[in-house]
This record gives sequence, structure tokens and C-alpha cells, in this order.
Amino acid sequence: MAAPDPGERRFSGRLSDEYDLWRLARPFIGEVHEVVLAAVRSFTEGREGRLPALDIGMGDGAITSLLLADGMLAVTGVDNEPKMLERARERLAAQLADGRLEIVLDDALQFLASWPSNSFDVIASGYVLHNLTTDYRARLEDEIHRVLAPSGLFVNADKYAQAGEAHHQALRYQVNSFFDVLLPREKYELLREWVLHYVEDEAPDRVMLEADAIERLHDLGLADVEIVFRHYMDAVLTARKH
Repeated sequence: MAAPDPGERRFSGRLSDEYDLWRLARPFIGEVHEVVLAAVRSFTEGREGRLPALDIGMGDGAITSLLLADGMLAVTGVDNEPKMLERARERLAAQLADGRLEIVLDDALQFLASWPSNSFDVIASGYVLHNLTTDYRARLEDEIHRVLAPSGLFVNADKYAQAGEAHHQALRYQVNSFFDVLLPREKYELLREWVLHYVEDEAPDRVMLEADAIERLHDLGLADVEIVFRHYMDAVLTARKH
């Protein structure tokens, strides 16, 4: 969950403290993770050696865990939220100890800009890019393309807005899911924050439209850009660098 712009931290309070409840409002999250892991394993199959991978906005380490599960990858995770990284360090203590994982506290764009071109064979992210302003996201995508190795894999599990009524239905579905999970637990303030968070995601300078995202990645020079999984607004996108 990297910050949308340097200084902007959309998960610094109650949302990060009770992030597990967000997962309860997504009973399909296991399917999302299965698709991400399958994409990574398909990419690494038949390769030799330890491949460098990056998780942008690693949060508490959900996507990082999938990358590490492959066995072929040495993973760097970056995030700018200290509380989330503390959870990740606890969750992934064994991998940190054996040297397969490095965790970095930094702004995502600043971090990527410090790396040479073609540095990572796999770049992954989970529910980060949709949080970003359009301008910051474009600059981050430029850097993702630059540091991704030739033939490398980009995989992103995220909220990709569809056009028209399909998106409105998806938004209603997710807001209802928050009510279903949080009201019985009397998490009224958390419910308010998540609903407002989703409203803010709809802003013209932030909403991540599927068609626009695919077109921009194509324009950057990525190939085979496609949505390989969708459940309402949640989707998994994969792409390869020429």
C-alpha cells in the first residue's frame, strides 16, 4: 500500500490497524491470490537460479508471501507505512532470516528511481495502484517498465474500474460487503472510513479505468496485457516486457 504521492499515506490510521476486516469483506481474496501465484509459477517454470522480484506496496506481506511461495524468487518488498511493514516482518520473519526477503521503508516512486534499468524479473503489486493519483501512477508505471527486465512479468491484483453500469454494480457490491462485515461487529467508524475511501477512489484524478490502464501499459511497450481474473471491480492484470 504505497502512498499515492510523497507524504500521502491513505492507510496510516484505523484502516491499517484493522486491515484484516477488509479481507473479510472480500471472501474471494483466496481466488485472487491463486491467480497471482499461478501467473508467477507459469513465468518461473523451467528457469534456473534465483530471480529478483519486487512487491510494490507490500503492506503486511500478502503478495510477498505468494512470491516467496514460488521458491525461485528473491524478493524485495517496499512500502511507506511503518505499521504495515512491522506486521510483514513478523509474518515473514523466517524468509527475512534466510536472506530471501528484503523489506524497505520508502516511497515507491523514489525507491524505483534509485534502481538501474532491467533490475527485476518479476514486479508484483496488490491493491496499491488504484490508490494513486493519475499523475503519480503514470510516473510509477514508467519506472515499473524501466526496471522490469526484458521478458519480465508484471502482475497486479487491484481495483480496475469497468465502464458504465458494470462499475456501478461492482461499487454497490463492495460497499454492501463492508456493511455486511462491519455492522455486526459495531465497527461504525471503520465502516465510515472504508466507504469514504472508496468514494475518494472514484475521483477523476484517481479512478483507475481498465481500458485506460491497458492502453497505457501497451503504449509503454508491455505485451500480452490482459485481465486474467475479475470479481466485480477486483481484477488481476498480467503483462510482459518485450
